[in-house]
Amino acid sequence: MKAMRPAAAIASTLLATLPLLLLAGCGNFWQNPNGTSTGTTASTTTLTASSSSVTVGISDTLTATVSPTAATGTVTFYNNSASIGTGTLTSGVATYAASFSAAGTESITATYQGNSTYASSTSAAYSITVTAAAGTSVPISTSATAVNRETNLVLDPASPYTLAANLHLHNIAGVALNNGSVQNIDSDGHCVYYSGKVYTAAGAQDSSGASNANGVYEVSGGGYLAPEGTADLHCD
Repeated sequence: MKAMRPAAAIASTLLATLPLLLLAGCGNFWQNPNGTSTGTTASTTTLTASSSSVTVGISDTLTATVSPTAATGTVTFYNNSASIGTGTLTSGVATYAASFSAAGTESITATYQGNSTYASSTSAAYSITVTAAAGTSVPISTSATAVNRETNLVLDPASPYTLAANLHLHNIAGVALNNGSVQNIDSDGHCVYYSGKVYTAAGAQDSSGASNANGVYEVSGGGYLAPEGTADLHCD
């Protein structure tokens, strides 16, 4: 008859091999639960801007500098925790051209996402003051033709402007809206056409109507603020 191993010897053998069995069956046990990871070498990110005070609708270049400069990858720029854009690092520097649609103080940060060598890092907050400039870059009471279509117009939300004829402009900032109607442009059935964007003034109330979804707004006294090429507006 074959000799039986003592129970104590069997238990000792099992205890010795148990850790190996457990590790062999859990090959992915030590992976990051998110499926991604960054390196362990520390990085630092600093943020600057071409200007700390800009006008609504005017571009401001944000510059993130990551150290060490050998770090590669992307930087994400945030405005009050909301992502506004990304930049790719070149020699440790990434840039993004930001513009703001309303007056106020913006708190901007930049986060380096890290790579297989360098850990992620976030800059200190950088404050940018955004103002709605008073006045206009062209006389709004004068008729503007196709040659003005690259002209930017900044309105004073507190002062109404009177249209003498249809205008053809580019970006228009400082527009005061109330339920889809422009409050600070007066017209006699004339229209303002734009080829770029409309930036509303701080505190402006916009409606969710279908006309606004197409970028068409009613102007006080008749007429419209509308994109170039909008048909059937019957402007004077």
